[in-house]
Amino acid sequence: MTPTLVRQHLPHAGAAPRVDLRARARDWSEIQERMLVPLYEAVYERLDVGPTTRLLGLGCGSGLALLMATARGAAVTGVDASPERMALARERLLPAAG
Repeated sequence: MTPTLVRQHLPHAGAAPRVDLRARARDWSEIQERMLVPLYEAVYERLDVGPTTRLLGLGCGSGLALLMATARGAAVTGVDASPERMALARERLLPAAG
């Protein structure tokens, strides 16, 4: 049996470019979330989400589903592992606190 050779490729010279994670979270939300709007609308209509609804968004991302639920009168709470997406959700839901 021939031994397998594993090589580690080191990055090219120079530091890795800095990435603005908050800007990336905003870009993702503006591009990807649009396709989810009809889904959330259908689900919320089917579940009769309204003023008597309390919604917990686990992995809420940038908060689109929560924002749509609040527009229907629901009380919402959300959590996400990404501080950048959580900051965007907070900004969307609590614009005065931004």
